[in-house]
Amino acid sequence: MPRIERKYNLVVYSSALLFLLVAVYIHTITFKKPYTGLMFREDGDVWVVASIDRSGKARGWNVDIGDILLSVDGQKPEVMRFGDRAYLKRLGNLEFERKGFRHLELNIDPGMPDLYKSLFAACMELLLLLIGLASYRNKPESYMMRRFYALNVIMAVTLLSVYSTETVLTELILPVVASWLPYLLFAFFVTFVFRMVPRWIGLLMAAYRVLASLFAIYALLVFSLGDIPGWTRSALHTALIGTLLAIFVISTIYWRGMDRAEKNQLLTFVTALTFGLMPYLFLYAFPDLLWGEYIAMPDMTLAGLIILPASILWLWARQKLLDIRFYLPSLVIHGLYVGLATILIAALIRSSASLLTLTLCGVFFILTLLHRLGLDNFKRKREKRENYLDRQRLEMSIRLAEHRNSHDLLRMPAELIHSVTDIEGLCIVWRRGSEAIMYGTGPYIEMQELTHFHQSDLSIFAQVMDLVQPDGMVIGYLGLGTKKNNTSFTSEELGLINKVRMETVRLLMGAALLDELREAKNGLPMETTEYKLLEAQQAERVRMSYYLHDHVLQNLIFLARDLEELHDSEHSDKQLTAVWLKCLYDTQRDIRMLCDHLYPHIIDQAGLDAALLWLARTVKENGGPTIKLENKLPDTLPSLYKMTLFRIVRELSNNTVKHARAQKLEIRLWEMEDAFCGQISDDGIGFDQASLCGIRTGSQGFGLVTISSQIAQFGGDIKIDSGIERGTIVRIRLPKQGGEEENGATNKGSTTRRSSACYGGVEEST
Repeated sequence: MPRIERKYNLVVYSSALLFLLVAVYIHTITFKKPYTGLMFREDGDVWVVASIDRSGKARGWNVDIGDILLSVDGQKPEVMRFGDRAYLKRLGNLEFERKGFRHLELNIDPGMPDLYKSLFAACMELLLLLIGLASYRNKPESYMMRRFYALNVIMAVTLLSVYSTETVLTELILPVVASWLPYLLFAFFVTFVFRMVPRWIGLLMAAYRVLASLFAIYALLVFSLGDIPGWTRSALHTALIGTLLAIFVISTIYWRGMDRAEKNQLLTFVTALTFGLMPYLFLYAFPDLLWGEYIAMPDMTLAGLIILPASILWLWARQKLLDIRFYLPSLVIHGLYVGLATILIAALIRSSASLLTLTLCGVFFILTLLHRLGLDNFKRKREKRENYLDRQRLEMSIRLAEHRNSHDLLRMPAELIHSVTDIEGLCIVWRRGSEAIMYGTGPYIEMQELTHFHQSDLSIFAQVMDLVQPDGMVIGYLGLGTKKNNTSFTSEELGLINKVRMETVRLLMGAALLDELREAKNGLPMETTEYKLLEAQQAERVRMSYYLHDHVLQNLIFLARDLEELHDSEHSDKQLTAVWLKCLYDTQRDIRMLCDHLYPHIIDQAGLDAALLWLARTVKENGGPTIKLENKLPDTLPSLYKMTLFRIVRELSNNTVKHARAQKLEIRLWEMEDAFCGQISDDGIGFDQASLCGIRTGSQGFGLVTISSQIAQFGGDIKIDSGIERGTIVRIRLPKQGGEEENGATNKGSTTRRSSACYGGVEEST
């Protein structure tokens, strides 16, 4: 640990311990002798009750304005003058005289409200201290972190002082913290927002330090003399309000010259400070300055200062990724809500939970609940409307695609007949459910869609043939025009037309069957392959996002902060430089691993063979099984096939390492005449294929869904053979694009034999 860091650790942790000890002492004294709320005026040589604060203990006593204070614990009262009024320096059993004929003796006994108030103040102070310590512990060598810790401690001490009824320590602490709090807010603002402090702001801060020091000395003197001028509290209000205005002015002046990160930090600081000071400004400072009376006690209003350090700590925890401008409208609304809630709580405490304030709080709670329910209902309706529009757009796209594909189905036989029979033109009409689709050639291109033929329609064709299914159902018509040479159709031409008509019927039956299957699939619940694929893709995106955020970005931000600190302090050491280098090396490693995951460049640089060997070595080094690799794919394999096959093999290998507990893994790749095939098998524990559809995150399900999607994009197939305790065999087949026979039709039996050979793991060529 560097020497300078040890020095700061000693100061920081010693100050935190000292604060805790002082806070325990002051809270104990304050709880035993809580705030009375009595203010006195001097009348000759006696002290007369001048006002009674409703938030003090005296609100429940039988004390009236004008009563004379005789003694405190049997002794002469000791008071602290504040303008033309005074308050008691020492509390105890109080003896009053009313109108010269009756004596009152009152005991200051704490109650449950005093306990709640003490716990609330203690929690706020402890939270401020913990935020400061957490920020310092995260980066103790940072000057900004140390200043942030000091600001948190000063705010905690301020809350402790304004809450305290212990006068000995409070008279020493309160003048100092009240004088320096505005300056520390301003100083941290400058450090937090500006990388380079402008010269005139540095001079302003120096002058501010001098004024704060002088005012603190003056306040200590007047507190020690026991006579505080009435304008002192107004001066403190003015200093804090002036600090806030100065921050706004400086922010406005330098806004245009800031980059995006500086603007984000500036908006965060100003927004948090504004919302944090709103209770103090509107419930204490402004009413006190304007009317000489405040709405809520300063210990309650200053508790809002917790918003500032909490917001800054939250921003640091999110690594400056958020743009606060997007959150300002929401912050304003929530700030108004919190402000209203604060006012209601203050009114509830000051009125001792009267029926009126309880009713207002109940109405506020009900309105909040109704608002929350309304927002949830609006969100559900919006999501429902968006889903409906998405479905409508999808259905429209599907209908357009189906209509285009239907025309393509009719175009092929129509163009074939037109080209080989020397016919002027023809028209094919297909009844696809309730829709009629037409495709025409020659003079029939411009015909409208036909649903049926009348007798008058037959005259436009030389011959009309029905498109009849094997079950006798007519699904359309084939209308033939005359031949160009006005001759009759030969028997060979009629035979060809009849064969094309029958093949057309077969194609249209297949399309109709596909429609039926699609409708049946749409009737299935959302637990389908498409949904699982989207879930798998989303899970992969989330994993990538967390990887970038938790590894690469963290290191870069760490370096940026250290370099900013180096720029400010202009000194470093070898140990810190070693930390920076390690951070850079880790970042390089993480980026390289991410690049290898997204696109292993070894495939382009050394080929698929080298990439598979590298994968086998990596799996083995990570504790995986022994791999037997057999690759008989050509070196001229297209890049897209190389990448797809490598990703499939890698995903299946990773699944084997994570789930199979296998000792051996065999990878075989080979080429067929019309496809590239592969087989990945292991001797692991296997799994029950019947439960494959139920696999979720953390199992093989996402990997298999992703692999199936990649293979489906090639028009290929995947077959999985597995069972409990008998290993797993995965066979894949990727058809060659454009690899069909040149005569335009592939022999069905030949294709079946080749597919069987591929899935059986047997290399065969025909």
